[in-house]
Amino acid sequence: MKTKRIWIWSFIFGLFAALIVYLMLYSDNTTALTGTEPVDVTETDQSEGGQDTEIESEQIEAEIGAREVVNPIVEVSEGKRAISLNVTTVHEGVSGYIAPNSQVDIVSFNKVLDEETGKENLLAELVVQNAKVLTSGTSANTEAEALNYQTVTVEVNPKEGVMLSLAAKESDGFYFMLRNPEDEGVEEEVISISRELVEETGGSAE
Repeated sequence: MKTKRIWIWSFIFGLFAALIVYLMLYSDNTTALTGTEPVDVTETDQSEGGQDTEIESEQIEAEIGAREVVNPIVEVSEGKRAISLNVTTVHEGVSGYIAPNSQVDIVSFNKVLDEETGKENLLAELVVQNAKVLTSGTSANTEAEALNYQTVTVEVNPKEGVMLSLAAKESDGFYFMLRNPEDEGVEEEVISISRELVEETGGSAE
């Protein structure tokens, strides 16, 4: 009787073990045939979310960088800088004839005190030669307003830019001299001229 029970239990355990082995083999075959691996849904969602955030960031940066400019400016050359100078009177700016891509010389003028005589002199100095004009007027100026410019933006090297910024603080203003576009010659010596300031007096001589 006991032997019969042992055979029955052995048969049941054998079937159970065979079922487990079959299921394991079937699962491995299915993976090999499909060639797919389990996908981490959470990681994929996070990656897609990061891409969306990056795209939105680029769009915001593009919108900030894109600004409507009514009065265009010539592109600054590599290694050069752009600096704007005030034009206080029409004749200082060559009567409105300065335009983008014009070539100009820049003269600064101011009043200086002669320490020896104690008198005030007018001093004019050529500070920059053969500078390319990038634009006249401001970025918001219309075409008509740009012709009546009060600023001129020129292209200079870093040293000239520092020199002009200093001259702008110390001088009373600038004169722009329009050049022939084919003339690339420059003066090697510093050109600086001064004369005594003569004050006009009213009244008539007796």
